[in-house]
Amino acid sequence: MIREANRYDRDDIIALMKEFRDSADFIEVLADDNVEYWYRLLDSIFAGAGKVFYAEGKGLLMCVIMPTVWDDKMFTLHELAWYVRHPYRGSTVGYRLLDEYVKYGKALKEAGRIRYFTMTKLDVSPDLDYSRLGFRKKDENWIQ
Repeated sequence: MIREANRYDRDDIIALMKEFRDSADFIEVLADDNVEYWYRLLDSIFAGAGKVFYAEGKGLLMCVIMPTVWDDKMFTLHELAWYVRHPYRGSTVGYRLLDEYVKYGKALKEAGRIRYFTMTKLDVSPDLDYSRLGFRKKDENWIQ
């Protein structure tokens, strides 16, 4: 079952995010375990700055609403993390998390709260065709 996470899920979310970080080869942040920051970030999300769609013990999709770089009155929804634990990959968990995110993004657009919403694809992510869900590729990010 996919549900919206709440503040009582914070420790489980942080544990999942550490697994995500470690499995995604983020060597630049491997030593970062700033739990106080995570609590603040999650509290702001739970207060309305976004959502964490949560499949308890299986995975999550975390997103945040923020102004664009172009205009502080124009808002966007950004997917921050989409992670499914290895035993649940190949099941419907990942798709159901993504589907909740897409529904949320569409609802925010229809309500006029955001202009657009984004999806990130890491180099270690499966090669999914996001265009089937209405996304179009706009940019790539590189890290050094």
